Amino acid sequence: MTIMKNIFKISFALAAVLGLASCDMNKRPYSVIDPENALESPADAAKLSNGLHTQVRSLAVGSVNYYPEIQADIFHATTNYGNRGGQIYRWAFDATDSDFSSIWLSCYSSIANANYFLEKAASVQERVSTDADFAANWADKDLSLLKGQISEAYFVRAYAYSILLDRFCPAYTEENENKEDLGLAIVTKYEPTSDKGKYPGRSTLKASYEFILGDLEAAEENIELAHASAAGSKYITLDAVRALRARVALLCQDYAQAIQDATGIINSGIYALTGTAEGLSALWVNDNTLSECIMQSSVALTTEVPGTNNYGYIGFNYAKNIYNPDFIPEQWLVDLYSDDDLRKAVYFKKTELTQSAGVTEPLYIFNKFCGNPAMQTAPSDVNYQNAPKPFRLAELYLIAAEAYLKSGLSTGVSEGSKLLNELKSKRITGWEEKLYSQAELQTELKNERVRELVGEGFRLSDLKRYGNGFSRSASQDKTAISLPGQSSTENLSKSADDYRFVWPIPVAETDANPNIKQNTGYTN
Repeated sequence: MTIMKNIFKISFALAAVLGLASCDMNKRPYSVIDPENALESPADAAKLSNGLHTQVRSLAVGSVNYYPEIQADIFHATTNYGNRGGQIYRWAFDATDSDFSSIWLSCYSSIANANYFLEKAASVQERVSTDADFAANWADKDLSLLKGQISEAYFVRAYAYSILLDRFCPAYTEENENKEDLGLAIVTKYEPTSDKGKYPGRSTLKASYEFILGDLEAAEENIELAHASAAGSKYITLDAVRALRARVALLCQDYAQAIQDATGIINSGIYALTGTAEGLSALWVNDNTLSECIMQSSVALTTEVPGTNNYGYIGFNYAKNIYNPDFIPEQWLVDLYSDDDLRKAVYFKKTELTQSAGVTEPLYIFNKFCGNPAMQTAPSDVNYQNAPKPFRLAELYLIAAEAYLKSGLSTGVSEGSKLLNELKSKRITGWEEKLYSQAELQTELKNERVRELVGEGFRLSDLKRYGNGFSRSASQDKTAISLPGQSSTENLSKSADDYRFVWPIPVAETDANPNIKQNTGYTN
């Protein structure tokens, strides 16, 4: 009936299913049990922990990442795109758009599962102290691990809320931080109900960020009792917690925290940027350059493939050996990379496009998410799937550099320049170090975030955070794109105050929950 009510229904079912998921993170659930008894033993806790990691894997890829990219200023729709993602690409969406409701539901389902685990784990800890027979099933090492798994649940809840806050709420400023109804509807208990009086309203932005940071502090406390930080870890670790906190801290202008967390990981000696074309290709094609990843989610190759960040960017027809993508990079995006930039050859591929009107001249397609061959059952099984990478070292370089720039520290520009130069030296052959002015560093950091993070879901959020509007610009080839020259496509231009920079609360939610306020500009 409602998204809020269905979240609880779906999460309740998920919690039951996850309760029997194998301890091997690569195995599928195969049956269900009573959710009320889903956490009775250390084995149950391990299975539910597996489920929490599955939530992270699901939220790290897919529409939550590619919709912001096609909405912004880096791709043009081709003549082939058939209006897939058209409402978003043309900025014509409203609160009834199901694309946004699915993301909203996925996040709140993950939150409900985290809440479920936290409540059940607290019950275990209480019963161990009062029930000798029950306590006999839990050795000290099991209870220690349970504390780590509780930290995992706090992380998952914070991760899901951070996505909702970034996509469905306005950018944080000192002027709007305490305004009513701009933040999240925060749910902290697993409490299925149809009583609308118990549905939450929206908090302030400040309260929302404080809640997420509080969850991350709770996650930090015991996470090392579950898993140690390691390059390419498939688990939630202390460094994953701190990487998320650095990302969130940048969004809420807590630059000291962003610097502390990002530089702590950079300087830990655990991770390293690759400086070769082979290493960068292995990262994005084969999922093998683990030194760059704070976390890379577990995938069972051909038997349990994840979602994909590819949204018709490649359009390869194996049988005909032709390319016909739905979206291609704008010319300015291609021009942003020098020929010495290792990313250009990895992120892009130059090829003819075979369209209904004929074959184009060779154009650049976006090839960053071309798919790991090991996840294909056959060469013809072109699924564009790779292991999700929720947190990468390169992002932390960019976070730390921007935080230094905006910190007001006397060394801010020099420290930010140093970090940017370190990243560039690993991405651009023959890079010569530069000392930027404050204005130059600001401009170059914006450009470098595009170069490094393109396709990973950051562009719309970055524009919103900068307070910048945008104008799409010239295409690579007007004959290849849909409706060239029109103000809703190739020449679309949006001011920074356009309300659609913030996604709408799904209409099913606002219809059912009288306590939640719709975002400015949208009607139900």
